[in-house]
Amino acid sequence: MICRMTTKQISSSSGKRRPPPVSNRTTSGRVGRGRVPPVFELSFDVEPVVSIVRRHVRLSKAADEAITHELIELLGRAVVQLRTTDHQATTDSDDPVLTTQQAAQEANVSRPHMVKLIDSGEVQLHQMVGNQRRVLRSAVTRWKESERTRQAKALKRLSSDLDEEIFAS
Repeated sequence: MICRMTTKQISSSSGKRRPPPVSNRTTSGRVGRGRVPPVFELSFDVEPVVSIVRRHVRLSKAADEAITHELIELLGRAVVQLRTTDHQATTDSDDPVLTTQQAAQEANVSRPHMVKLIDSGEVQLHQMVGNQRRVLRSAVTRWKESERTRQAKALKRLSSDLDEEIFAS
């Protein structure tokens, strides 16, 4: 089974999504007056996805057909977003790649501690350059926020324990 989707058009000036163009095709295959034909069409074969499910679960014929039908329906409503290389360049400049030293300075920790955080997975590794680690600034910022949250919870727990101990006497 092949699922066909038409992309939703996005206005480049305002960034707002417009509804997908409505196909008003006649029997001759022409597009009706006042209608914009789809920009392009994507085809997706759902059979490989269903075969993965079949490898792990024994399906009745009805369940197999239901899963296939639901995948086609779900993918038919999928939104496709295309980005130009200009968008990628903007994203990269907004989130620079940092060395472990730069990341440590950003997080106010030592470089060896930052390396341990990266190796343990607490700060997401972006790439390795030889034997050197690189991280995105956003990963360091996420770690700093989660660390602040963890510290705030610990302080709240400590203050409640102290309150209990002081007022229990």
